[in-house]
Order: sequence, then C-alpha cells, then structure tokens
Amino acid sequence: MLKFVPAHNTDSKLILKYIRDLAISENFPFPISVSLSDIETNLLGKDAAAKAVIFYLDEKPCGFAVYYFTFSTTTGKRGLHLDDLYVEPKCQGRGIGKKALAYLAQIAREQDCARFEWWALKTNDSAIKFYLNVGAQKLDEISVFRLNQPQIEKLLEDNKPTRATHA
Repeated sequence: MLKFVPAHNTDSKLILKYIRDLAISENFPFPISVSLSDIETNLLGKDAAAKAVIFYLDEKPCGFAVYYFTFSTTTGKRGLHLDDLYVEPKCQGRGIGKKALAYLAQIAREQDCARFEWWALKTNDSAIKFYLNVGAQKLDEISVFRLNQPQIEKLLEDNKPTRATHA
C-alpha cells in the first residue's frame, strides 16, 4: 500500500538523507550545503518557504517530494513548482513516481494552479525520459538564470538599492 503524508519536524533527518541521496543519484553538479537546521526552519518550520511530502510503501518511507507555490503574471494564477522528487532505488519501477506526480497534480488542481512545473538536469536522461512519458512538455523557449550568494552580494554592492516603504 502506498501513502503520501505531509512531512513533519520528525522527518527532518530523513529529508536530509533523501536530499543527499538524490544529489548523488543524479550527479548534482553543485555543492550541497543544506543543513538539518535549514530543513527544520525553511521547510518544516512555522514560516516554511516550501512543503514536503514523504512517500510510504507498506508503512516504510520510500521517497519524498518538495514543492512550493509560484505566481504567474501572464495567467494571473498560482503555479506549483516541484523542487525535488526522489524514490529510493529499491522502490523504483513500481509506479511510485507517477503516483507522486498525480498526488502533486491533485494539489495543483485544488489550489487552482495554472501550471505544475519542475526542472531537470540536462544530463539526467532517465528523469527526462520519465517526465516526457507522463506527458510533460520540455520547454526550450526559456532559460533558467541564477545568482548565488556571492553574486547577490556583488549586485547589491554595485547597485545599493533603497527600500521604499508603502504609506
């Protein structure tokens, strides 16, 4: 039996393990700096920036997903962004990934999301094949851009913004 359970503070160590396992499995090309404290505060805390769900197969954890909501000015609606999806290797090939996507799609529907999106590393051929197999579109017309902490600091140093307050 497969269950999807929203994560709680007691799941923080498991989530950290899954994040590290996922990074190894996909040969993630960037440093992994997440800490247990980060997960407890920013994922499972009172003002969490995202949500997590743990997958259970026969009452044993077998994977997880992390997601958050976005907003699109062109649709005027929320979107659901899947940040991570991981199924333990010993549990793969049983349809858990597809059912996890369907679980998240149900959340997107309930929240009236115009989109359900995620990213995949260009080198992660198995994930790309899986996502295309479930009907996802690969978007070629957009590129992802990123500023990491040093670039954020440089941008701020060079441009010294002034914060306006609303009256």
